[in-house]
Amino acid sequence: MFLFKNGTGSHRNNIQLGKFGRNRTNVWNYPDANTFSRSDSEENLLALHPTPKPVALIADAIKDCTARGDLILDPFLGSGTAVIAAERSGRRCYGLELDPRYVDTIIRRWQKADKAEQFT
Repeated sequence: MFLFKNGTGSHRNNIQLGKFGRNRTNVWNYPDANTFSRSDSEENLLALHPTPKPVALIADAIKDCTARGDLILDPFLGSGTAVIAAERSGRRCYGLELDPRYVDTIIRRWQKADKAEQFT
């Protein structure tokens, strides 16, 4: 993950111990990181990309270094985790993905996540 600043805004560091209820160490433990279902069913959109990341992991990283409304740039969208994490944390996400198969996966995964949020 790379962080860039443009302009004269103040430095943002949300990683302070205990801030926002997230106590940071150099080891982040997310249960979903090692338990992805790898079945090839149409319903399992995570199986359509070799390296999906847990949305909570990416959302926490985004929250640690950005404010609501900030812009996130992901030049390698992959399975679309950054798009979902940014939306759930109140940020905007711009991204790039060259492989058309993964672009389709990103769109389908985002639509499925967005639809699920409408009912919760």
